[in-house]
Amino acid sequence: MSKLLNLTLHYQGKVLDRVRYGKDFKSKFFIGSNKYLFWQILDESFPDKHLFIAKKGDQLYLQLPPGAKISCSKEGKPVDNTFLQSNNILKENKLLLTPDMTGNLSIAPNWEISYEFKEPFKTVLTPEQQQIAAQFARRPQPTAIERFNRNLILLFILLTAVFIIIFDLFLKKQITYDTSLEQKIRTVQNAERIQAEALAKPSTFEEAGEVADIPQETATGKAQQGVTGGVAGGTGTAKSAGTIFGGDIGSFDPNATSLARPSYAVTIAEGFVTTRAGGGGGGTGPGGGSAGPGIGGGYGTSFNPNAPRTSAAELGSVATKAPSKAGSDIRPQGVAIVSAVGDQSKLQPSGVAFGQTAQTAQLISSYKSKNVTKVTEETIAQAPASSKTMITTVKDIVNSKKGLIQALYSKWNAIVRCSGSVSIRLLINSSGKVEDATITPNGNFPTGFLAELEQLCESFTFPIDKELDYTFKYRLGSS
Repeated sequence: MSKLLNLTLHYQGKVLDRVRYGKDFKSKFFIGSNKYLFWQILDESFPDKHLFIAKKGDQLYLQLPPGAKISCSKEGKPVDNTFLQSNNILKENKLLLTPDMTGNLSIAPNWEISYEFKEPFKTVLTPEQQQIAAQFARRPQPTAIERFNRNLILLFILLTAVFIIIFDLFLKKQITYDTSLEQKIRTVQNAERIQAEALAKPSTFEEAGEVADIPQETATGKAQQGVTGGVAGGTGTAKSAGTIFGGDIGSFDPNATSLARPSYAVTIAEGFVTTRAGGGGGGTGPGGGSAGPGIGGGYGTSFNPNAPRTSAAELGSVATKAPSKAGSDIRPQGVAIVSAVGDQSKLQPSGVAFGQTAQTAQLISSYKSKNVTKVTEETIAQAPASSKTMITTVKDIVNSKKGLIQALYSKWNAIVRCSGSVSIRLLINSSGKVEDATITPNGNFPTGFLAELEQLCESFTFPIDKELDYTFKYRLGSS
């Protein structure tokens, strides 16, 4: 059996520790004053970390620390440094370790390391030693308290295992699902986006023209027709009409036979509402019946045209013209629409580009005349191959900026409830700056939000060197 290197650490002549090659280290062994090393030398002058043993090929070398003194013996006979150097055993600070040599190395005051090669041995016990070991090398008998504690712990473990089994089989509520995960995924993939038609239509308000003229004779005749079939016992006066029907009916002028005043119409996304000024008074007749309705079909009111009555705040595209006569269920037409005066600046019509000016139109015309590449998110795949890299870069940056758009929407949505989508068209010049951002809302959004969104988009910059007309859409709504 080959001999193995053994190192012994001494402090003030006393053995502190031993290490063996192949067991405690393989190819390298470090010593030093660092506290994280296996052998720590408690001397401030000693290096923090020093490679003491290194293996090169099949040979082991000992590297002498600075200031170390060495004394060696070869086959039991002392040798000096001249012998070591002449036989190439000691080269500079590297000492070749051979099995026929031993040595002692002084590395610091009071610190020494000795080395030698020994064959590994295994202790074999004699029959008497084995008998003694078998007699005494056993655990002591447990006391009564130790046995009780051990049995109590085993009982607790057994009861816990039984409870877990019973709970899992009988007590635990079984969770069942109506549909499997694959069916849910298939349902989501087959889902279609549904958008209300009223939001997709542009909202327009236009005057239908002048009020249609009705002959005076016709108006008078129709007004007087109302007296026939009156309720018996009425006096035919405004006061009696108010007594019979209640409310403010008694405030109308019984001599009024003129044409009704113009109607006011307001359209909303959910329904259609009209308001109108007080109508003319009903016609009078010779009989004792109550006054019949005039052509206005209404009664005098304190109507304020600056505050039209509506049932909701959103403006849609349900109707654009007023009805031709009172109580008609036909689509309004033929009568002039008088725009209601009020604070309508907080809503932007759906489907209409926001804030377009003559400068914007001129800029769009300039881009068209220069045949600037025009692309949307949906048509990137059909874009020219030479521009795809640039377009992809713009798309990635726009996607990274959508978080800013969502944050701006969340701020405004907390003030004014709004939802829908926006189409944003960016005209980007050759330096990467956005010259103009055109916002087209598809839904009900405040103009203040659209103005801030336009400023935000015009602050975007892109690392491109060509002009580009890029359009993308973004859905805004509460998650």
